[in-house]
Amino acid sequence: MKKVKEVQLAEDVISFEWDKKEIFNLKYTAHYGFIRSLCDKGLIDFVQNFSLGKNGFKNFVQVGIGGSALPASAALAFLKGNYLNFKGDKRYFALDNLDPERLKLIFSLDLDKTLFHVVSKSGKTSETLLQFFVLLEKGSIKPENVLISTSKGSFLDGLGEKLGIRRFYIPDEVGGRYSVFTTVGLLALEFFNINASAFVEGAKNCVRAYRNGFSFPNEFVDFAIGNYKDGKNILVIFPYKDRLLKVGEWFRQLWAESLGKDGEGQTPVLALGVTDQHSQLQLYQDGPNDKAFVFIDMPECCDFKTNDDYGFGLFKGVSVGKLIDVEKKSTKKALKMKGLSVSEIYIKKSDEFALGNLLASLMIATAKAGEVLGVDPFNQPGVELSKKFAREALKDA
Repeated sequence: MKKVKEVQLAEDVISFEWDKKEIFNLKYTAHYGFIRSLCDKGLIDFVQNFSLGKNGFKNFVQVGIGGSALPASAALAFLKGNYLNFKGDKRYFALDNLDPERLKLIFSLDLDKTLFHVVSKSGKTSETLLQFFVLLEKGSIKPENVLISTSKGSFLDGLGEKLGIRRFYIPDEVGGRYSVFTTVGLLALEFFNINASAFVEGAKNCVRAYRNGFSFPNEFVDFAIGNYKDGKNILVIFPYKDRLLKVGEWFRQLWAESLGKDGEGQTPVLALGVTDQHSQLQLYQDGPNDKAFVFIDMPECCDFKTNDDYGFGLFKGVSVGKLIDVEKKSTKKALKMKGLSVSEIYIKKSDEFALGNLLASLMIATAKAGEVLGVDPFNQPGVELSKKFAREALKDA
């Protein structure tokens, strides 16, 4: 039977190979806030038109924590590579950790040619606000060099209005870790002349494909949560390209913060192939059988080979990409021989449309996993409790 066009398009950019576990018979329905926000027909035009005024800026600084920074960082790394700052005339920085040394680096930039994007859904994130206040006071950054993404009526919104800073509003129904298809992620992409429209269209295609039987999101839940029900409390995310490492970091937060509550939750652990074959694989193979593995890979963006291996006997005519692929397949084989559960997400293309499909698929899968576990995948009561304690401590200081 001929597949629906959107399903074929999704399968043309993503494949999922997995050791089948429990089948939860999930429905192919999804009515989540982050999906409804994709229907904002004016968003892309708004972002693209606004980006016409960014001429002259050489640096983009995302000021935010967790879901306020990871979406942009992950998308940029996938589409432009981890070494963006070493090529071209534009650079990207993220103030996504509270470390004075990182702020010191930002102060070394030409601040007149730096665009700051301050992001906080609540508008009161302590780490973000403090760093923003330091930038305003010590850096004397100009209001026209700052953009704000927040909730309408928040403290940050009011401050932005008072200072004459342009504000963008994150939809109320979209949480920070699900906000990649709002200005939280899109403004950085537009700054680097990335096709944000194709990125959002990839997400829309994923939603349409899912409702017509695109199986990856449900199969991912069957694999991951099926293993969790079988005692695999740890989900190892194993990207095999540098470009995918930030995607792994983004997904780690998404999975952990969405599902870890009410005594439930599968702990996501990030490992980088081939690096962590030499640091974690011993534990994975011979340690406790409490893990399931999700390899993530994509085609090489470039490759190099040697025609002379100087008598070593293995590498004549072998490329770096070939060795990576051999090591990945060998690692998967070794894990399977130990009786461990292994899967692989393969992104067949490295463009905006493919990335939009991937991130939307993983967000749908996370929401579905919450349904299976009986938890709300869109709140974070534990995080809010620690924030409450921090605010109380500051008031008492």
